[in-house]
Amino acid sequence: MEKAIHLFDDPKITQNLRPISYIRSLAEHWMGLSKIHEKWSAATDTKVTWGAADQQPNALNIVGSVLPSQELIQELQNLPEKTSLTFEGQLIAFRGIGVPSADWNTINSQANPVLFSKFEDLLRLNAELLNKEIKPNAFDQDQLKEKGNILIHPENCFIDPTADLKGSILDASQGPIYIGKHVSIQIGTLIQGPAAILDHSVTNLGSKIRPYTTIAPHCKVGGEISNSIFYPYSNKGHDGYAGSSIIGSFCNWGAMTCTSNVKNDLNVVDIFDYSTAKPRKTNTKSLGVIMGDFVTTGISTRFNTGTVVGNHCNISGIQFLPKFIPSLTWGEYPKVKKYEFDKALANAIKWAKAKNQELPENSAELIEQIWKEEASLRN
Repeated sequence: MEKAIHLFDDPKITQNLRPISYIRSLAEHWMGLSKIHEKWSAATDTKVTWGAADQQPNALNIVGSVLPSQELIQELQNLPEKTSLTFEGQLIAFRGIGVPSADWNTINSQANPVLFSKFEDLLRLNAELLNKEIKPNAFDQDQLKEKGNILIHPENCFIDPTADLKGSILDASQGPIYIGKHVSIQIGTLIQGPAAILDHSVTNLGSKIRPYTTIAPHCKVGGEISNSIFYPYSNKGHDGYAGSSIIGSFCNWGAMTCTSNVKNDLNVVDIFDYSTAKPRKTNTKSLGVIMGDFVTTGISTRFNTGTVVGNHCNISGIQFLPKFIPSLTWGEYPKVKKYEFDKALANAIKWAKAKNQELPENSAELIEQIWKEEASLRN
């Protein structure tokens, strides 16, 4: 399609997606079976970069939260120089050096581009993409049955030959199931499609993975999970419920940590919005916890419907926690305090090391930036 595509961060959308947008660009969010930039690379067979707007001549810049489609790709191929593509008032893409200015042309997209700008968009699109992206493969059903597995509608499953499944039930009657490379599905696991357990992840004994769930690579999960996205390198290894939630990377849930995802009065959910520093009304009646990166919880921690937890928190409580918990919060509610920078950094390094990862060199500066950015949110 192009020599290069650059997926840039829209500042407003990035702010809307705090706290899960602190350490990742829009193009690095997970949905379906992959990150956004991986979807563009696969759809266009083109080198894809992401981050700030590109300054290269003839660069095609696309908002990092836009999903590729054949109609949009065709439209972008014909986009002239110094021209912006918009849809319903939202900038979708532009071609040219720098950023769009008043002397540029503007074209309204006819391709009905799909993009996410809020948490609930991620969950809705994840559900749609699981059905779309999972392509069944041929695998040795007899070998799986010998290991005590039961497969309902195996023709709707993708199971990588390196995956290890024992004594589990996969029900793909209502949607496809994807089991990635070197995944370990332990005894008693129940999976209802559509769902995806991606490379090197583990389900613990008796796990219940319900529909519309993506478990990204290198996670360890247990208990009951429904309609949720777990970003890479996070653990929810014990009993407890996670519903309609988005969990960042390097999080660890203590045993029996639970979320509520539906209000008792069945009204739509309100959720804290970083862009306004106020709760906003969503368009959904089902939304659990939105959790940033490097968050650990104590045993039996309970999150109310529509809770937002920032980055680098170590929290617990025997009652429902507040519906907004700022980044760098430490302790057992209601007695919490600031999570000191050096301790937060040291803890993040330990969790990354536990997953055989290393933190970026600028991690200390990023933690300080997060603290300063949320200064006005603490009271």
